[in-house]
Amino acid sequence: MIEILTQMTLSELLLLISSVIMLIGSIGLFRFRDVYTRTHAATLITVGGVCFSLLVIGFSIFMADFLSIHLIKMDLIIILILVTSPIAAQAIVESAHKQGIKPILGISRKAGVKKK
Repeated sequence: MIEILTQMTLSELLLLISSVIMLIGSIGLFRFRDVYTRTHAATLITVGGVCFSLLVIGFSIFMADFLSIHLIKMDLIIILILVTSPIAAQAIVESAHKQGIKPILGISRKAGVKKK
């Protein structure tokens, strides 16, 4: 009984951390101003948030059943996301660079600091 309660509490805590990572990335998508920084925020959501959530689910499956086909599938999905997401982000940024899109430098005037 105590082990199940501890497992549930640990899973809930890790899912909360994953939700915070995804929330920070979502705020970054709205706050950042150019494609380069928005791509960073989107990759943070995918790699940090979604993979962490899948790890928590995999941990729960592992605790319930030591070796399951579902756990193997979960591991393959995590590996696929970890490999493809940064590559896709790099392709987007490289395409934007080739199109001549320049990064926006400096701090916005809304923050009270003037650009030089």
